[in-house]
Amino acid sequence: MSEPSSRRSFLFGRQATADDHWSKFLAALRRECRGPVTLVADHQARLNPLLLDDVIQARHLCQTHDVVMALEGVPLPESDQSKLVLWVQAGSAWGSVIPLGDTGMWRVDAGCPMAVAQAAGLLAADWPDSMTNVAQWFAQAYRGEPLALTPLADHLVSVDWMLPDGTIEVFGAFGTSDSQPLSSLSAQKRVPALFELAMNPDVQQAFQARQWPLRFHLDALMDQASVNLAHVFVGHGGALGWLVAATFHKRESALQPASGGKEMAWLADIDQAIKRIVDPDEVFLSLPDQTE
Repeated sequence: MSEPSSRRSFLFGRQATADDHWSKFLAALRRECRGPVTLVADHQARLNPLLLDDVIQARHLCQTHDVVMALEGVPLPESDQSKLVLWVQAGSAWGSVIPLGDTGMWRVDAGCPMAVAQAAGLLAADWPDSMTNVAQWFAQAYRGEPLALTPLADHLVSVDWMLPDGTIEVFGAFGTSDSQPLSSLSAQKRVPALFELAMNPDVQQAFQARQWPLRFHLDALMDQASVNLAHVFVGHGGALGWLVAATFHKRESALQPASGGKEMAWLADIDQAIKRIVDPDEVFLSLPDQTE
């Protein structure tokens, strides 16, 4: 005859459940963050950060408590449907656009409303209504489309990017056009691994054919004379880290929406390899679902 569960718990200690982990996580989140936390579904909550430090603390707590950190407004991949999820707003409380002197460049916070970026002449006015801020645009723009067919190279100069381990790194021109050397060990470890993966024959073949059957933009690493690491993260779908800010070079024409490419499942193993390099602990969302 089996012992009652209450007696087993008394003798051996009660095994923690998903609800216990979730409750501890929410308590810590409300204690450490100044922004409001609300429940939105079973085992899903939303944080509206008041400071960038709220986002930094949220990432740490998500990693500690095995909760997925998700950018509010991006689709939740099917593989994450059963996980504990924290939706984090992009940071509208400090979402500004700042001209950088007379350089012709503008620094745009992730939470900057699309309308403000459009008014500054940095983004076109015909983006989908579902994209309300620059972070959401950055997560979903130019997916499944070769970067060479987009105007992105002339506009996006660099990004301030929070890697899944909490490191904030500035990614920009690299190699022969290096303007911002990598400052962190975390980035210095990940970037060479991405370059090595870009040498995969299947990836090279797709690049030469001006196709892009990947979710992530390894094609940003192909032309050694014009590598820009910021472009690797465009269209990341919430899976490779967190946009803090982006620096744009203002041009006569604003960035236009992508024409829409078709992703192909036959290079899904490369997508998985990119995810493992950048986010081995799966702090952020899983791979975006394939577009059929």
